Amino acid sequence: MTTPGCPMSHATEEILAICRRTFQRPGPDGSLPRQFHRKTYACLRGRFEVEPADDRWLRQGLFANPGRYDAIVRFSSSFFDDDRLADARGIAIKLRGVEGAVCDGAPEGQQDFVLMSAPSGPARDAEEAVHLFAALDGVARVTPLSLAAPGYVFPSLDPRRIRWRYLAFALAGAGRHLLGRDLAQLAYYSVTPYRLGQGAAKYIVRPEAAAFERRARGRGFGARLQAALDKGPIRFDFLLQPRVLDDDPIDDARRAWRSPAIRVGRIEIPPQDVAASVALGDALTFSPWNCLEAHAPLGSINEVRRHAYRASADARGAEAAFPADGEPRAPSTR
Repeated sequence: MTTPGCPMSHATEEILAICRRTFQRPGPDGSLPRQFHRKTYACLRGRFEVEPADDRWLRQGLFANPGRYDAIVRFSSSFFDDDRLADARGIAIKLRGVEGAVCDGAPEGQQDFVLMSAPSGPARDAEEAVHLFAALDGVARVTPLSLAAPGYVFPSLDPRRIRWRYLAFALAGAGRHLLGRDLAQLAYYSVTPYRLGQGAAKYIVRPEAAAFERRARGRGFGARLQAALDKGPIRFDFLLQPRVLDDDPIDDARRAWRSPAIRVGRIEIPPQDVAASVALGDALTFSPWNCLEAHAPLGSINEVRRHAYRASADARGAEAAFPADGEPRAPSTR
């Protein structure tokens, strides 16, 4: 599928074809899963409060004025159903009642944020992502071994051609997993940048300090998230990381920025039933392109995501609009 007014690049076409073949195969009932972050741990109701920064140049779009918004927060895992395996965990946030012009095709009055538990991504840009996806194309089942992608990491015996940053990304993910932190104790990062006035910024969602004072028990991330909520609301700070250093790249998702991050809001999730919320998460779609024009995504990776997220959502019949009530809906099987 194409996005109106935004033709796909050749790299995007290749990646979308691989995603359809390899990462969105029909399930036993004929339904199509998400291509990535397919496992929903929870999709919870909450509140997002904006607390504008003291620096006036950061007060752009959603972050220009104080405000409180209804929020839906989905927690997910990238590839594996088995929580014992090292994996990138995700958080996606959907707000409603937001004022301002939205990007082409986005629902009016909404703002989505899509983040994961790593400050950098596996591929630099769209062209490099093509090579990574090609190395994974056709695998019968995604496993830690297949994600190691030896043909991608070691394209030749020349050590200068080894993709050291991909190795560093994988090792850092294993290290975070060994820390044993739960979903309410992880920091999440947008990885890619977004427009902020005349500049750019990345997003960071960081757990409040109290999250580390209570140890939740249970088998699996979903059960431990429920145990944490049973003790009271869980809260995260929302930070902007504006691009203030010239060597913080716009189109290199492998490199985390070194610019300082500034708190501009917070998320509060009250106690609720985690298991009952999973169906809602599976029925919704979150996209970095469901956003205000003031926060339009930047870089070639985000251009791929514009088409890939929409194609994945269309294929599985997912809804982008903030649901009018709290009732979960069954995802489409078409």
